[in-house]
Formats: sequence, C-alpha cells, structure tokens
Amino acid sequence: MRFVITLVSLLFVVSAKAATLSNVTVGGQAYDITYHDSVTFNTYETTIDDAPWWGNGTTAQTWANAASTNDLRFAFDSSASNAFYYTTNGGIGFDGKSTSANYAVSAVAVPAPLPILGILPVVGFLKRMRKRQRA
Repeated sequence: MRFVITLVSLLFVVSAKAATLSNVTVGGQAYDITYHDSVTFNTYETTIDDAPWWGNGTTAQTWANAASTNDLRFAFDSSASNAFYYTTNGGIGFDGKSTSANYAVSAVAVPAPLPILGILPVVGFLKRMRKRQRA
C-alpha cells in the first residue's frame, strides 16, 4: 500500500510540470522558488496571490531581479481579465489571465543550518528514551 501511495504521489509531482529555483537571495534571506512552465495565470491564481511578492510591484521587481531563470513572471496584481507582472529579463507587462507563460507560484524560505543542527540532540534523546522503554 505504501508503494502505491508513493507511486501515485510521484506521478502527480511529475505531471505538475513544476520546477524549483534554489537559494535565490532576496533581502538577505535565501528562498526556493517554485514555478510552472507554460501555464495560465488562472490555473495558479489562488496560489500566486499568497506569494510574498503579490500586491507590491516594487517587491515583485526585486524578486524578478534576484531570480536567474529567463522569462519567469512574478505576477503582483490582476484585474478582471489581465495579470500584471515583472519578468526576470527586466520587463514589466500584463497579459490576459488565460495567456500561457512561465509563472513563479510560491517561495519558501530556506532554513539556516543552526535550527536543523539544534534538533539533533532532541532526536538523540527520543531515541534513547525509546530504547529504555523497550528494555
């Protein structure tokens, strides 16, 4: 059963056409940016409007300048029929919401190594506790 769930999850991830830009630095913080190739704004509108660059053109331009993938759009506003965006090649524009393009969808802050290393003693403690309970 576990194998089937893993296989279905893997197929879903592969079919989503998602790609990730790793360690894009914005404002001194590293982020992993998820984007989709050849999709419409309508498809990911509810995800894009939660992105950190949404709602502010200057912030969207900062994110677009930090990213290195050509022709990636950072949408920051929309009207009834158009999506407004900055691109990684320095452009600003708007297109219909049903126009196919490469849209940045979300960004996740990359954790610093310290929190990851800080959890190791807790994991060791829990492991010793489980060992004592088995004995």
